Amino acid sequence: MNQLIPQRPALYCRLSYAPDGSLEKVERQEADGRAMGGRLNWPDFCCVYVDNSRSAWQRNRKRPDWDRMLLTLDVDSGRLIAADPKANHHHDGIMTYHGDRLIRQPYDLELLLNIADSRRIPLASVSGVRDLSNPDDRFILRIEAAQACRESDNTSRRVKRALGARAERGLTQVGGSRPFGFGVQIGTRTRLDPDTGEDIEVPVYDTTKHVPDEARYAADAVDRQLAGQSQIGVVKWLNTKCTTTAGNPWTTKTWRDYVLRPRIAGLIEHEGQLKKAAWDGIVSEEAWRAVTALYDSSRSAHPYVGRERRYLLSTVAECGGSDCGGIMRGRPVGGKDKPHRRTRYTQYYCPVCKKVSRKTEPVDAYVQGRVLRLLSDARLASELQAAAEDGTPGIAAQIAEIVRRRDERAAQLEELADDPDLDPVLAMRAVASFNRKIDTLRAQLDATAEQRRLQRYVGISREEWMDLPLDVRATVIKDLYRVVILPSARRGPGFDPSSVRLERRPLVDRPERSR
Repeated sequence: MNQLIPQRPALYCRLSYAPDGSLEKVERQEADGRAMGGRLNWPDFCCVYVDNSRSAWQRNRKRPDWDRMLLTLDVDSGRLIAADPKANHHHDGIMTYHGDRLIRQPYDLELLLNIADSRRIPLASVSGVRDLSNPDDRFILRIEAAQACRESDNTSRRVKRALGARAERGLTQVGGSRPFGFGVQIGTRTRLDPDTGEDIEVPVYDTTKHVPDEARYAADAVDRQLAGQSQIGVVKWLNTKCTTTAGNPWTTKTWRDYVLRPRIAGLIEHEGQLKKAAWDGIVSEEAWRAVTALYDSSRSAHPYVGRERRYLLSTVAECGGSDCGGIMRGRPVGGKDKPHRRTRYTQYYCPVCKKVSRKTEPVDAYVQGRVLRLLSDARLASELQAAAEDGTPGIAAQIAEIVRRRDERAAQLEELADDPDLDPVLAMRAVASFNRKIDTLRAQLDATAEQRRLQRYVGISREEWMDLPLDVRATVIKDLYRVVILPSARRGPGFDPSSVRLERRPLVDRPERSR
């Protein structure tokens, strides 16, 4: 067969798994592809398309450079992208390291063949050359694609079975970086350094054992968050104590991803269900569920995560203007844009009606005085004690038990789906009943977290209160009072207490706060 020589070939490289973003193996594919192109007397590659850490087996996984390359092969589509140097011209040949780097699903092959119907596009790899317009080559390519798909399915099945077996023993999948707080070194192993080609010794960790210092910092950070400190405040504190296991500073994202994983509570998740892990948790399951509930409630109440808090009652206080109800914000007042004029004072203002404003200093002093007086009142301690006794103990355990029962019922219903005697409406009502109970208990868990937070500050002194971070004080105020700033009916110097209304929030059955 006469080999086709393209005039403007493209090179495609792909690596399925590169958790560190490494391009080393992709570069090796490119070098082998260029060498093969030279042996076939192909001209230099016009473009090199790279999909790093992208699976070709999962059909719902996007491959950006694969899509761009298909555009350049389709002469008739007219869908070139003028602003993209890799998608503003056409190609007439493809080089890849191996066929399974290009496709692992018959669906992708058919897309490629449909585009090549009107053109003789050679497809080359280290293993040989195919002509996409040749029926015999198409037949071989379809067999190879089906075989690759079958191997991927077999691999996926074996991996799922192995993960299921490990989950039954309370273990997670092998690999990845050492989780923070876990991983005592028990030895070393030898592996090949891809950069130098030499054998190097790397540590081996037992990730079922705690690293004492890291575990203590993680537990303290969770305790701080449950005490009312903001996420950014917790992250800043952590960065004064330690780094992540990769040696990087903590960020709000790394902390949120870490604390929301069930590992920290001694649990693992498998197929949507939580199971007891083979290690002890750094924090209790109830504390983990409480901090998870905090994130859930914060996510619904504050869709936008703003900057670090600078004003005590900003976004806490509400505007009491006529039919307004806006959220008050803090701002400086003065000539901040003119160097010769300094900020004279700061104020809370309503960005909605723009009619209500108050200086921050007297409002903060008045509200904090009322809060400290309430925290020192013995009746509040009694209310908190009564709320704790009235609340159902072990809410987290109840949620886990109801979730287990719901999943068991759903599995039974699935097995009986073809039973003519089964009423589908009653089945759906049964599952919905479980979901309602779970939602109710999660709301109670959220309220319980607030009650525990308030119990920490009962009887606190003014000095201790002022030493608390600003965001912690704001959270406690929000737990105790609804703060409404009203238009003042009195003019002149001095602070008018009637311009600030404080409404006690109930300790139990509190309604959802509007934001």
